This record gives sequence, C-alpha cells and structure tokens, in this order.
Amino acid sequence: MNDVTPASGNSGELERGEIPQVAALGKALTTLFNTLHMSQNAYAVRVSLDKSVVSRSLRGRRVATQDFIDRLVREVEVRHDTSVQPEVRANLHQLRLAALQVCDPAVYELESVRDEMERMQRKAATLARHQEALHDLLGKREAEIYHLHAELEQVRQDWIADQPPTPDTDVEPPVPQPQRSADTDGRAEEIARLKAELAEVTAQRAEAERRCAHLESRVRDMEEELAARSGEGGSVALPLAARQDQLMTYWENGRNNEAARELTEAALTLPVEELSDLVAWLDHREDRQHGDHVVRNVARVRDVDDVAAFGRQTLHRQWTPSSFHTAAERAELLAAEACRVMPPRDIARLHVLWPDSWETAEGGFRLRARGPQSVLAALLESPRSQSEVAQVLALIPPDDVTAVENLHASATHRDAYVLTLIPVASEYRWQQLLALLVTDLAKRVRMPGLWLSLHDERLGGMTDAEWRALTGVLIDGLSLEGLVAVFTAVCKAYQHSLMNAGLVGTPLPAILQELRARSTLSDFTKLLGSRWALLPERRKERNLARSALVAWRKSQG
Repeated sequence: MNDVTPASGNSGELERGEIPQVAALGKALTTLFNTLHMSQNAYAVRVSLDKSVVSRSLRGRRVATQDFIDRLVREVEVRHDTSVQPEVRANLHQLRLAALQVCDPAVYELESVRDEMERMQRKAATLARHQEALHDLLGKREAEIYHLHAELEQVRQDWIADQPPTPDTDVEPPVPQPQRSADTDGRAEEIARLKAELAEVTAQRAEAERRCAHLESRVRDMEEELAARSGEGGSVALPLAARQDQLMTYWENGRNNEAARELTEAALTLPVEELSDLVAWLDHREDRQHGDHVVRNVARVRDVDDVAAFGRQTLHRQWTPSSFHTAAERAELLAAEACRVMPPRDIARLHVLWPDSWETAEGGFRLRARGPQSVLAALLESPRSQSEVAQVLALIPPDDVTAVENLHASATHRDAYVLTLIPVASEYRWQQLLALLVTDLAKRVRMPGLWLSLHDERLGGMTDAEWRALTGVLIDGLSLEGLVAVFTAVCKAYQHSLMNAGLVGTPLPAILQELRARSTLSDFTKLLGSRWALLPERRKERNLARSALVAWRKSQG
C-alpha cells in the first residue's frame, strides 16, 4: 500500500512530525537505515523511489508502506550479508500498525485482518501437517495389530496341527501369552486414541480453512472499499479540486517544497483518470515543469499497468494543450522515463499494453499506425545498452507486427539504429525486421546520413562481440561494396582515436577479425584499394581506412 495521509491524525501534525506513533516508526527505520552508511538520495536512486518519499518516511512525516519497510530490510541484509533479527522485523510491524491506528483506522483494520488471515493460514498449514502425520502413524499401528493377530492365529493353528487325533476329547487351543495379549490390547487403545485425535485435528483444520476463506473474502471487500474511497493502494486521497486548491495556496505563499511533495504524493496515489486531469490542469496553467514532474514520477513509482493506462489516457484526452507542450509530448516523456527506469520485462509488457505510436502535429496531435514515437522508439532513444535492448526484444514475439513496424520506423529516422538493431534481430530471429533493416542499409550505405549516424554514442558502447555479430550479418546481407562503405564509415567515426591511440579502443580489429574468419578479407582488401571505392568527397576517409587496415595487419604479425 502507498503512503498514508492521516484520517484521525491532522495532516499538519503529521508533516511536522508531531504524531508520536509515526515519529517512533520513523526513528526505528532511521536506525536501521543508518547501518547502510549511505545518503538518502543515493538510497532513493537504488530503490527507484522519489527522494521525498524516503526522506518523509525516515523522518516520521509519513507512515512508511510495508513495501518500503521490506525493501529497507532486504537492503540491510544484503549490505551486511546476514538476516535482520525476527524481533526487529516484528517491532517494525507493530510500530507501523500503531501509526496506522492513529492516522487511518480503516487501513489499520485492513492490516489487522490481513495479519489474522496470515495466522489462520499458518495454523491451517500446521494442522494439515499434523493430520498427515496422524494418518501415517495410525496406518502403522493398524498394520502392527493386524500382524499380531495373524501371528497369534498362526500359533493356534500350528498347535492344533501338532496334536494327535483324539475324537472323543475336545482339544483346547493354547492360551495367548500375557505379553502378546497386552501388546495387542495396548495397540488397540492407541489406535482408538489416534482416531479420536485425528477426528479432532480434521475438524480444527476444516474450521481454520473456513475461517481463512472468510478472512480472504473480507480482505478483498475491504480493499475494494478502501480503493474506492482513497484511490491507488488504499491511501487517503484528497478530491482533485481540493488538491488543486491546496497546490495554488502553496504556490501563492511560496511553499514550493510542500507543493512538490503534494505532486509526488499525487503521482503515487491518485487514480489514473484523476492523474490525467491533474496534468491537463497543469498544462492549462502552462506549468510545464510541474507537469513533467508528475509524469516522470508516474513512470518511476507506478506499476506497468498504471503507466500504460496513464499513457493511453494522456493521448486520447480531448483537452487543448498549450502551444508549448502537447499531449503527444507528454506521452513521449512518459515513455522515455519508463524506458529509462523500468526493467526489461516491464518495458516489454508496456509495449504490449500501450502499442500505439504517435506524432505531434501543428495545433495538436494525431495517432498513427506506425512511426518513430512509440514505446520501442523510446527504448532506442534511451541510454539503455544494446544488451538491455536485446533483453526487451527477447521478451516480445518476433512476429509482433506492431513491434516490427515501430522498430523499423525508428531505424528509418535514425540510421545508427539500423546498425544496433541488426545483430539483435539476427540473434533473436526477427527475420522480418532483419530483412527490412538490411535492405534499408544496402540502399543507404553510401548516403551521407549514415556517415554522420556512426558518430552516435550508442555505437561507441557496442562490445567487440556485438561488432563481430553485426559484421557477420552484414557479410551475409550486403554486397562487398557495402561492406567497404561501412568499414570506411566506422573509421571516420573513430578518426580521433585512430590518430591518437591507433586501433586501441576501436571496433576495427573485431570487424577485420570477423571478415577474416568468414574468408572475406582478401576480396575486401582488394576492393578497399581500388579506385571504385574512391568517391570524390571520401578521399580522406578511404586513406584513413587503408591506414587502419595496414596497422591491423602489422599488429597481427
């Protein structure tokens, strides 16, 4: 659940740290946090939370969420490579319940019912194990008494068989030995006791499971009621109009820090539709800075379903944004921030939930089936590494038409993306995308735009293995003339390094090694030295490429 705004405790008292129960929780959390020996800002970055959330939770200005507490405990355990003592966990839990009881009785009741439900679940599990053990023990005892009876009966039969025939005399079978009789009677009593205990445990388990089902239903009902009353996660949310009035009051009185906290709280707690209304209101005020603040926080702190819903709502709204900041730009900002902070699995899911692409247009925006502006386009624009881009694509089916269209359109607008996407598409068998990219590269390999795009910083982040993979695909998909043009362009991109440090730190050795491994180096060398490869405006680049080839051959001995 998200941070809780007080119901019983006054919000001003809470912000000033005047509610003892909340202050006690904050003090305990601060004591635990201090064992990490790091700043609050650094910790906020580590756990992907807004720094104000971390600060207010530790200072007792906010009732920390259970997730906040659990994450802090995990970080401490990792830092010290040991488990936090159960007593510390239990104390934090009790302090949080005490704070909730004062600040929001409804949330406190929900947490209490959840605790009871968990206790009943543990009790039911224990009784189930007890029941299973009794079944096993009862089976063993019944088998033992069966064998004893069979043994006694065999003794009688053997004795009768050994007696001489005496038709006129009744034969009395032997009397059972006292010890065996006592064993039989004792086991019979134990079996009766076990059956009675089993019946009692079975009844207790049935009652515990019935109670669990009742509590689970009650928890679901309480969560629905709390969500309807307070928005996301059960925290108490101000009505939007009241929140807007409060923000205006803060800004008019110069209380900008409190306004920023209020906007952060809104991004954490408001339902998606109200969040969209809030951003629209900020746009009407031409308050781009605070609108961006809300959008970025939505991407950072809300789950992927909420981010997708907020993006769709933002694009499909019918408001008239300011001329400086359109709804499409808001959506682009949301996608860009999400692709910057979300793990690859969430980015892949965001693409599935929010597959539309959009573009700005004079006086507004319009949606279109394909284009450079999409979740996957934002991923390519983000500072994520090529391996992280590959992780996202590995989670998307290669026959996803929308993904292929958006990625191809993005590569069409940025030539460098053609080169970064080709090895990824090859590795994960995106055959349709790979064919489109290689075809585009073959058409544009001699165009000036490609030369400029090779200066893109993403290419500079590729590893030797990634360059070899790219070269291998290009050998299969391009003509020899195209390979020469690509190699020359790479030399141009790394001209400064070549002049100062030689081949060190450049991908040229990896490219040439792959050419040699694929038995293409000899023909490549001949073409690189021919006049065909010399374009009037590329004389310096060709000479640079020849010098790089000579230097590599010398390094190979």
